[in-house]
Formats: sequence, C-alpha cells, structure tokens
Amino acid sequence: MPTPVAPESPAAAIIAEERALWERVAAFFARSGARTNQSSSAHDAELIELRDAIAEAKPEDLAPLVEQMARVSAVAAGRRGKTAVPVDTQAPYFAHVRLRPTGPSARRGSERHRDILIGRRGFIDRSADIQIVDWRDAPVSQVYYRYDEGDDYDEQLGGSNLQGVIEVRRNVTIQDGRLRRIGCPQGTFFCDLNDVWWQADTVSIPALEGGQGLAARAPRPAPPRPQAPKQGPGPGQHPHRAPQTQQPAAALGGRVDKHLPEIAALIDRHQFSLITEPGSGVVVIQGGAGSGKTTVALHRVAYLAHNAPERFRGAKVLIIVPSEALARYVSGVLPALGVSSVPVLTCANWMRHHLKRLLPHLPQQVTAETPTTVARLKKHPRMLHALDEYVAAQAQEMRLQLASALSEHPAEQRSLLSAWDQTAKRPLRSRCRVVRGQVPTLLAGSPALTVRIDDLLRRLSRRAQDVARDWAELLTDSERLWRSLGEPGDSGALAVSRSDIATLVNYCKEQQEEVETLPDDVDPERYQAVDGQPLDDDTPAGQLDREDHALLLRLYQLKFGGLPHTSGKGFVRYEHVVLDEVQDLSALDVKTLLECVAQDGHPPSVTMAGDVVQRLIFDNGFTSWEDLLSVVGLPGTRVQRLHILYRSTVEVMQLAIDVLGPLASDDTEQQAVRHGAPVQAFVFGEMGEAVAFLGEALRSLLGREPTASVALIARHAGTADAYYRGLSRSDVPMLRRVERQDFTFAPGVDVTDVTQVKGLEFDYVVILDATTNAYPDGTESRHLLHIAMTRAAHQLWLVATATPSTLVPTHYFLDADSPGGAIMD
Repeated sequence: MPTPVAPESPAAAIIAEERALWERVAAFFARSGARTNQSSSAHDAELIELRDAIAEAKPEDLAPLVEQMARVSAVAAGRRGKTAVPVDTQAPYFAHVRLRPTGPSARRGSERHRDILIGRRGFIDRSADIQIVDWRDAPVSQVYYRYDEGDDYDEQLGGSNLQGVIEVRRNVTIQDGRLRRIGCPQGTFFCDLNDVWWQADTVSIPALEGGQGLAARAPRPAPPRPQAPKQGPGPGQHPHRAPQTQQPAAALGGRVDKHLPEIAALIDRHQFSLITEPGSGVVVIQGGAGSGKTTVALHRVAYLAHNAPERFRGAKVLIIVPSEALARYVSGVLPALGVSSVPVLTCANWMRHHLKRLLPHLPQQVTAETPTTVARLKKHPRMLHALDEYVAAQAQEMRLQLASALSEHPAEQRSLLSAWDQTAKRPLRSRCRVVRGQVPTLLAGSPALTVRIDDLLRRLSRRAQDVARDWAELLTDSERLWRSLGEPGDSGALAVSRSDIATLVNYCKEQQEEVETLPDDVDPERYQAVDGQPLDDDTPAGQLDREDHALLLRLYQLKFGGLPHTSGKGFVRYEHVVLDEVQDLSALDVKTLLECVAQDGHPPSVTMAGDVVQRLIFDNGFTSWEDLLSVVGLPGTRVQRLHILYRSTVEVMQLAIDVLGPLASDDTEQQAVRHGAPVQAFVFGEMGEAVAFLGEALRSLLGREPTASVALIARHAGTADAYYRGLSRSDVPMLRRVERQDFTFAPGVDVTDVTQVKGLEFDYVVILDATTNAYPDGTESRHLLHIAMTRAAHQLWLVATATPSTLVPTHYFLDADSPGGAIMD
C-alpha cells in the first residue's frame, strides 16, 4: 500500500528538488510567454497583410509579393521550431537527467554538472539555465535512454566525445501545470489532489518476466550424439578446435527457434477426434485464439498422409494460410510430422500464380487502392450466383444462335439441339467442342450446312473461352448486377444499393480503358509527366484488383470445368485442402479453392478452420459459418467448436473476452487453462516517456531471458515506426521492425502493427497504443484489439499516451503504482 512521504527523508529531498526545478521552468515560461507569442503574432499578422496584398495586386507585382511571403513563412516556421515556447507549456518535459562530466571538460573545470530535461519539443535558454531536448532527435537524449542512474556514459555526440556519470535519472509526470509523479531508482512518488505526496509500494516493480519458453516453438533436429574423441581431426575439423557439443539454444536455457511446435503429446480428446476424422469429408473447426485449430488442421494432414500415403502426399495436398508470415510459421511443423513437399501458400499467392499462368495476357499489376464499395461488391457472396447466371444465360444464347442457324432445316435443328441439351452438365466450352465433333454425323446429308454449323460452333467455342470478356461484360452490366446482388431487406455488409452498383460499373469501365503503350525505341524512365508523377496514376486503367483474381478464376472453372494442370493433362486437383482463417476469405475465394478438390467417387476431403471473432477483413460479406457453407455448396455441414484455449493465460483471455463485448456469444465461448502474470496497463503523457519505460523493461527482460520473443503491436504502421525509432535509440537488443510479414521467429523484439500478427504468438505482447483514437468503440476495433491481445502466451501490457480506449475496462489503467500510470485522486 502507498505510504505518506516523511519530511526530511531522502524521498522528500528528491520531491523538493524536482518541484524546485519545475517551478523554475514554469516561472520562466510564464515570464517569456508574452514575448514569444508577440513574436509569433507579428509574423502571422505580416503574413495576413501579404495575403491581402496579393489578392489586390497587379500581375507584375505578384512575384515579389509571393517571394516575400515565402521568406516570412520560412522565418516564422524556423522561429516556432527553435525559439518559441514548446506547444504545451503545462507539460514541457517528462524526464530529468543530471550528467556529471569526467572527460576533458571536467578536468578544465568548465562544467561540474548539467541538468537536461527530455520533452517532446526542444527548447534551450542558456541565460535561464534551461535545456529541454526533443527525445526523438536530440543526440544527448540517447544518454537518458541508454543508461541508468549511477552508470558511466561514453558517447560520441556531434563530433565530440562525452564521458561522465549519470548522477540523476528520473521520469516525471506533469499534468495541467502540476508535478504529479516522480519515478526513480529510489522509488515512485505521486501527489494527490490535496498536495500530499505518497510513496508507492515498490515491492512489485512492473517487469516482463517468467515467460521464456512458453510461446510455441517448432521442433528442431536433435543435436548429434557425443562421440568418443578421435586421435586426429576429422574431415573439415580444425586441428586445434574442440568439437562443438552444445547447441546455442541449450546454452541460453531455451529454444532459439520460435516456430509452431509439434504437439502430438499435448493433443486433447476433442482435438484428436477432429484429427482422426475419415479422409473423405469436410471438417469445419471454429476455435478461439490459441485453441489449437491450426495445429489440429496440420496434424490432420499428417494423419491422412500416414494412413493413405499414396492419396495424401506432397503436392496432392494444399494448405492455405492468411499471411506470408504464417506460411513460414507452419512450415517447420510438417517435416517434423513426417510430411514433406506440401505447398503452404496464401490465397492471394495461389490465385496470382494460376491467373498469370492461365490468362497471361491480362494486366499483371494489382492496385492497392481499390475503392471500398468496389471491393465489397466484387467479394459479395451473391457474386457466385451472378457468375452462374451469367454463364447459364450465355449457354442459352448460344442455343438460340444454333436454333436460328437451322431454322430452315427442322429435322437437323431437332437433332443438333437435342445433342446440345444432352451436354447440359458439361462446362460451356466443352459443350461447344463435343457438339461440334458430332456435327459431321448429325448433318451428314448436307455438306454445306455442315460447314456453316461447324464454323458457327468454332466461333461459339472461342467465345466460350474468352474469360476476360466475360469478366468485363458482367461487371459493366448494371441491370444484371442489380438483379443478382440487390436483395431487398439486406442490411450491414450484404446491403447493396443502386448507387453501389453504379460505382462498381463506372470503376470497372475505367479498368477496361486502354493504356497507351510506349514504342519500343522510347526509354520508359524518360517518358513521364512534368510533375514527376506516374502517368494515369489516379486511374485503375490497365490494372486488376486483388478481388478480380477470384472472379476470373471462378469464371474459368465454369467455362472450362477446372483450372488446367501445367502438364496439360487434366485439371489442378488436390486430394486434401486446408483453409485456415476462413472468416477472412470471401465466398468466391472459398468456392474457387473447393472446386480444386478431387471428388473421384467419394466426398471431397477438406479441413476449414477459423474464428468468427478474429476478423481482419470486414468487407467480404462473412456473416456466419452456416451462411458461408450454404453459399459455397456445403449446406448442413457440422461446425466443430474448440473452447479450450492453450496459448494465453486466464488473465489475458479475461480481458480479451471483455474487449469483444457484444461480439462474444455462446458459439465463441472460450476457456483458458492456466494462470499467469496479471495484465498491466500504463498511461504516459508522451510517447518519449513510454519509450523510456519500455526500453528499460525490454533491456532487463532480454538480459534475463535471452530467448524470449516479444511483440510490440501498434494499430497503425506510423505508430510502430515512431516506437521503433525511439527504442533504437534506447539500445534495446535484437530489435526488429516488421512491416511485410518478414518475421524471423528468432528471439528478440518485433515492432509491428496488428495486421501483421494474425495467427502468430509470442511470449510477451505490448499493445503500444491502447487509446480511444487507435481503438474506438466499434466492431472493427473490437476484433483487432482482441487479435492483438491474444498473441500473448504469457504476459500482456497495454500502453497509452492519450485517453485510454473505452474497450478496455477502466480499472486496468487506474493503478497508482504504474510508472506513468493514471493517478488515483
């Protein structure tokens, strides 16, 4: 429990010193504020006068006036950035460090010590002995981030070598012009509303600890057994070097590899029953974060391969995962289970490969700026029905053309149309080819008619295989789209309006506009716009959307009966397909993949896994497992639910479930099986203060647990960048910025954003921006924050440098003992 600070105690002396320092700084700002504001106001007034003068000036006077305005703006900007009072005079700094030089300057007696304040803006006034440096870019600030109180420092700053001792290193919280908290090695002290200072209970200092080895690891090859030493060096062995008998991981006390483990010894009864389902059939697994659904799916592949190796082996199995990182993440499991050569791909990569192979003439460039409405409609579940209807209507139109061509020959017409109707179950291109092959027999008595109908069927066959034209026609036919997608009474993600259809049609017309190509003798690098921007930068002409891949491949399947194999024999067929995180796929994606599963006399063999409360994609029309299964042709399929969670602790899951709020249901009920460290949340007034706190905690953690894995997860990439830059200055070891799924799964600290971590797990997780701005109250925020939290295998921290998110219960942040935490009034 907190205790009052006793007068005349060392703690009282620290408080008095920091209060005196703050009062001196605040008094200076109060005195100088009017002067600096007047300077700023003078520049603003001059700029306004120049603006008015430009509006009334003659053309010949514009140039000098614009030049003067630019000069005044530059001077004003420089003054605001260098000499003006910091933006927030009520809280200009968050840390205080006192340096005592021991280098050449100290020997000359020119400087005994320096008090440096760390804040969000730099401000220096030598006459007032005030030096506030910007934590983000001031070289001297790295001394604060890299060293502890009492340490000797030795740094090269600005071409000079600085040496000395850190006499004082304290973090402070200043709110509304009042010093509210002081944190230092001697303790944490905070002030209540009655101006009474208290010392926090320091028995339990916040620390990330105890989780090394709890996050899942992939099995690594066992080290070679020790052998008796030989008389001489073996082949390739250095004559004076002892054989290495200990692996680095063993020397560090834990595994270095952070991949998914082989968990056969840990599988529970329910998981085992799913793994050992018969080879033919569809297994659908709904499981929360850490319930083992992905691992169960992979072990099911191993089980099938063991029991029917000729059927389920190598490239006959396909595993689809949501990210490149997860593809690498699971790749360490299958070889350990005795399964090799099984492709593990993302859905996007699989489709991109086959589209490029089958339709090489289509644009290869994929835009990343598809309008939200366009993407939503292209992924709409009822787009499957629209494709089926389009192909059926095309087949009917072809029948009418055949009937018209034979209208003057009733007997031949009946024979040919009967042959056409008998092929109704075949794909359209195959129908044209089969009937064309029967024409010589059906029209044997009329050679001229045979030639004419053969030519017609040849043209119809060519039209049947023109998938690109089908795609273009369908997506620009507003009435057909409205009939297929505009279901009355729809709401939410499924609702489609006439305006939405118009947006889609106009966009797709722009996509299909021709893009001017350069002559062969023109250098593309020299052919560019005057402003330096790419030509047609603001138009989708000549580009595809990611959503177009599934549309085109599904049309190809409907027209050809499948995706032709690279060997030229048959179609791409898999004996078993695993679809992971299905809730983030569209119905078109799922249907296209399912059509590649072999069904030679037995039901398809498929494993589908996902979690309805871990969604990253919110425009794919996913509403429930039952709706999706019905749309893709698997109505009535039973959804198996895993409720036991093995990754995160009870403490982490309690908060993660609270965050879900109304999204949680009986179907998503989850139960953790082990307890761990409590979730801790910290509020700071500035990012620099949070960086200092995290830097200390991470350095301490990796010193104690060198094989620990830590994820610092931000909502947005920009926040991750800022924290990474700050922590880089704090000498955090093994620090990595992960931006494009390039996880190494090695020990250390990965700074990333929430869209990168789906399906992964770490020993420790720190949510970097648990604020209302990053995670407002909404469905998307609930999903994303839940995903971020449930990556933690052992301990979870939340950090906020603004108003904490209302999705997190208030009591997590109301902790007086927290460094930088909210103050209990």
